[in-house]
Amino acid sequence: MMRGLLLVLGVLAVLATPALSVRSKRGCDGGWFLIAGNCYKFPQIYLTWDNAFDHCERLGSQLASVHTHAEYTGLLSHINKNYGGTYWTSGATENGRWLWTATGKSMNRAWWGRNPSTADNQCAYFCSYTNKYWNKSCSNKVRFICQKPQNW
Repeated sequence: MMRGLLLVLGVLAVLATPALSVRSKRGCDGGWFLIAGNCYKFPQIYLTWDNAFDHCERLGSQLASVHTHAEYTGLLSHINKNYGGTYWTSGATENGRWLWTATGKSMNRAWWGRNPSTADNQCAYFCSYTNKYWNKSCSNKVRFICQKPQNW
């Protein structure tokens, strides 16, 4: 009787283990923050836009693209609570249009501090002081936001 009970408990423990390990991996890796369904990292180093782009790629991610109001408000809230300042996003001009380079989609004009320049070599950054996007030369050194999907 005791052997049978131990066998049943052993089988149940083995069956339950994969579900527990899947659950424990869900979310974001250490140093990443779950915001609006994606994982974000805020390296506290100053790089040009191109170098920030490369840095995010080395982390298995990309510069952040912001498509929803939840992403926009979540990122700004996190920056304001923890760091302040300005952060590169993946926004950049391409043939006079502002696009998220990571997705190719147009940027939401309502979130800009003013009408952005459409000149070449302009990149978009978040400013926590105004809670808006602004643009400047991509050769400036600014902190940046990396984005990747959350683990499942």
